[in-house]
Amino acid sequence: MARKIGAVIAGAAVAFALVMAIEALGHAVYPVPEGLDFEDPEALAGYVRTLPAGALLFVLAAWTLAAFGGGLVACWIARDKPAVFAWIVGGLILLGAVANLIMIPHPGWFAVAAVVLVMAAILAAARLGGGRGVSS
Repeated sequence: MARKIGAVIAGAAVAFALVMAIEALGHAVYPVPEGLDFEDPEALAGYVRTLPAGALLFVLAAWTLAAFGGGLVACWIARDKPAVFAWIVGGLILLGAVANLIMIPHPGWFAVAAVVLVMAAILAAARLGGGRGVSS
């Protein structure tokens, strides 16, 4: 049981670190305007509407690589039914992405790509990590 809990915690930690690192890189390339109030939903929505596609691609990369990397780490640690752990960790990333899409309006292409790419990353991690699906 400790291994399973550790698998989820480690996978989530790796996923979180990947999101932070890749989004920080994105902010270095596409700096956030000074004075942007992240607590103001209207200001944030207005900012997102002005983002170039490249900035949004950094976010897609962050979420996708987090679901894949975190899921893969969880698979490797869990050993027993590894795909389940890829889906748990990847599912957390997917939930976070969907919550973000609900709270902050994004372009339609971005919303579709985010869901599709994160789901594909979870599936890839589950398969590469030793599982053949949730029943493994």
